[in-house]
Amino acid sequence: MSLARAQRAWRHRTARWGIVAALSGVFIAGCGSADRPAPQVESISIVIPYRPGGGFDRTVRLFAPFFERHLGGDITVVPENAAGAGGRLGATKVYRARADGATLGIFNLPGFVLPEVLGERVDYDLRRLSWIGRLESEDYALLVAAESPFAGLEDLRDAESLTFVSTGYGSTILAASQIVADRLGNDATGPVFLTGYTGTAESLVGLIRGDGNVAIAPIASALAYVESGDLRALAVTGEVTGLPGVATFAELGYPELTPLNVQRSIAGPPDLDPAFLAVLRAAFVAAVEDPEFREMATSAGMTLDPAGGADVVAEVEASFSYYERFRSNLGNPNSSGRMDHDTP
Repeated sequence: MSLARAQRAWRHRTARWGIVAALSGVFIAGCGSADRPAPQVESISIVIPYRPGGGFDRTVRLFAPFFERHLGGDITVVPENAAGAGGRLGATKVYRARADGATLGIFNLPGFVLPEVLGERVDYDLRRLSWIGRLESEDYALLVAAESPFAGLEDLRDAESLTFVSTGYGSTILAASQIVADRLGNDATGPVFLTGYTGTAESLVGLIRGDGNVAIAPIASALAYVESGDLRALAVTGEVTGLPGVATFAELGYPELTPLNVQRSIAGPPDLDPAFLAVLRAAFVAAVEDPEFREMATSAGMTLDPAGGADVVAEVEASFSYYERFRSNLGNPNSSGRMDHDTP
């Protein structure tokens, strides 16, 4: 698929967001400071459930100043890292926070859906959170090393053995790898999943080194390695290709793999005051539409794919439905069951 086609698809995908933004602009314009609910907080923390340095950390630190700008008044917006338990510690902190808007968080979707789908106990309920909006979504690429004998999906289907390099149990990347292996029919040959990597970049270096022979990774994370010629992409998820010249799974006969991606969305605890939630959502839209923010996000390599809070609510439900279909494929490939990684 050509880059021009991908760009046309992007414009189509963002058209709906433009309508949402316009309506939110009307909301903001029609609500002077005297009309808007007065927040009972002087600062808002955006909890990042991973260590500094990853994609979620980068996203919040770029977004926070613009969110602060468009909230107006004297509210300060502060990024706060709360890593632990594969992101669950931060998610729980937001869920249990007072419903005054002082604590928000960035959530890994569908990553935080997976524990519940797998029958594990979690101390948060994604369906009860007060969703504000989605900042990013990243489609995945199926990757092999440059010198790999695998030229296409047929070769992977026929392979006697496959070893996926991946981040740890509970991560969206491992879940995507397991689902792709199942759809390609590789479960019958018992694929191996190497999960001893601290993050996506390290796993891709492992693929180049020869630790395994295939990997799934967000396109944005893989792009530099593809452009350098160290890795080749055989297919991508999503409705349109994010890598010109690389077919989507749907185009290759696997439409059920289209929804696989990772999303970064902002939410507050349950039961936020509806009027203040509307203010937060409007400020979110204004921040994401801010030309300065968009320029900085592009320079930083962010994959902006904004959506309003109501759309994220629907996305959460869709994620539960989708991953429940593949529940039998998502078990822990390692006997220890430990989640060693705080970078998804």
